[in-house]
Amino acid sequence: MAASHNALDFRALFEAIPGLYLVLRPDLRIAAVSAAYLAATMTRREEILDCNIFDVFPDNPDDPMATGVSNLRASLLRVIADRVPDTMAVQKYDVRRPVSEGGGFEERYWSPVNSPVLDEAGDVVWIIHRVEDVTEFVRAQQQELAQERRTQDLQERAERTEAEVFRRAQELQRSNRALRESEERLRHLNETLEQRVLERTQQLETEVRERERAQEALRETQKLEAIGRLAGGVAHDFNNLLTVIEGTAELLLDRLQSPEDVQAVNTIERAAERGARLTRQLLAFSRQQALRPERVDLRSRVQDITELLQRALRGDIRIVLTLADDLWPIWCDLGELELALLNICVNARHAMPSGGLVRIDAMNMTLPDDGETDIGLVGDFVSVGITDTGTGIDPAALAHVFEPFFTTKEIGKGTGLGLSQVYGFTQQAGGLATIRSELGQGTTVTLLLPRSTQAEAAGPGQAPLRLRHSTGTVLLVEDDDDVANVATRMLRLIGYQAQHVHDPRTALALLLSGQRFGLIFTDIVMPGGMSGLEFARKVRQHFPQVPILLTSGYSHAAADVLEEGFIVLSKPYRADSLSEAIRQSLARDRQQHLA
Repeated sequence: MAASHNALDFRALFEAIPGLYLVLRPDLRIAAVSAAYLAATMTRREEILDCNIFDVFPDNPDDPMATGVSNLRASLLRVIADRVPDTMAVQKYDVRRPVSEGGGFEERYWSPVNSPVLDEAGDVVWIIHRVEDVTEFVRAQQQELAQERRTQDLQERAERTEAEVFRRAQELQRSNRALRESEERLRHLNETLEQRVLERTQQLETEVRERERAQEALRETQKLEAIGRLAGGVAHDFNNLLTVIEGTAELLLDRLQSPEDVQAVNTIERAAERGARLTRQLLAFSRQQALRPERVDLRSRVQDITELLQRALRGDIRIVLTLADDLWPIWCDLGELELALLNICVNARHAMPSGGLVRIDAMNMTLPDDGETDIGLVGDFVSVGITDTGTGIDPAALAHVFEPFFTTKEIGKGTGLGLSQVYGFTQQAGGLATIRSELGQGTTVTLLLPRSTQAEAAGPGQAPLRLRHSTGTVLLVEDDDDVANVATRMLRLIGYQAQHVHDPRTALALLLSGQRFGLIFTDIVMPGGMSGLEFARKVRQHFPQVPILLTSGYSHAAADVLEEGFIVLSKPYRADSLSEAIRQSLARDRQQHLA
């Protein structure tokens, strides 16, 4: 009885101690609890004894960041495993309120210590869980921290307010300074208003004049464009006529015996040649002349160039050509080069009403890729300088001389297209044109033309073209019956039989039917919606074994024709040039098949 009484006294003593204690079994069930613990956790002894501690005190389900259960469980397991006390850090562990007090959870902070009680064998038989409720201390710290934050915030706001006041004061100073400056500018503007009105009026008058000149230039451009289209169409038809005239004259020469008749036919041929030159000028004017760049040796053409330019000058103007001994050949369209030189010399003639000298100097020039020049050209060029001893050009006009329609001559004395042709020619050739002039000292126009890397072709001193007799059948595609008739007779003279059709679609139908031809000879400009170039592409695609020769008086697609590797024969043509063009077409076709 005494022992039992002592045990009961011990339990009563444990339950009455002021501290917050729990006694846990190793399976974490509650064996004893102090009254202070019950009061602090708002629980009753009979409800929690023999229950698992985590069933009685779970995490707050409304706090997804709650870690009380996991941290306490880890501490208790360390005590069981290590058999030594474990002191936990201050832990937020909310406790459940009784339903009578509104339910839910109350935020609490604890400072727990878990201590093992061992038996004689050293095994854990009890765990004493002691905690201190530090909620008020933590809240006081939080309030102190919040107060510090508010104080810091107020201090920062005060500093920002001070900085803002300083900034606005500076802005006010700047605004006052700007206001004073604006008042000074306004005063100055008021004082100079009359002068500015006068200047603006003059500027507007200049702009009106410029606009009127631009509108006049536009009207002139539209007029010339219309004339150009007309000239191009006329030249195209005229070349067809010249093909008939030249071809028929050439065929007649083989049959005539009388010297008078031969002379008459030769007269027809010379007239046709002049007509051909006229059509080339019309096509150049209408910008429909296909450029034919070639290797040009200026040294071998000194006499021809001198004679050409001397005819454009007067008898009181002397011309001197000085060409470097090692002058490189150039790559350009010879006809366009001659036209450019003529345009420059015509301008020189107008600038020397009392006679003078035109000097042409040509030398080699290499432009390095060193970034020191701003003309945008690199490589080997031939510089051709044309200098006159004329009156020179006013500096105000010098900057505009390459512009279309700009002229310093009197009305009706010039079109303003001469130097624009020079500029356009050098640009197309891959070079550049520049001009330098002084009043009373003369003018120098310099052409930079690219060096030719092509092998030397047959020179003018060699034998003229001769007929190369062949055999076979040629498919002739030509919409003009007269031209087709002359071409058929030329082909027969060369040795070919010709089958004539009027359009590419009929020609394609013949090829698709299985007929075979040794060559196709087609005009580029054709009716019916398919051009000769389009027809040639289809033939190359579907009948690559058939050589193709194209011809035209003019064509916008001439550049494409040459780029795509076709041979083009210009109208008007003769039997010997037709024979040579056929030979080149056949030779190129053989090379392509061998490759």
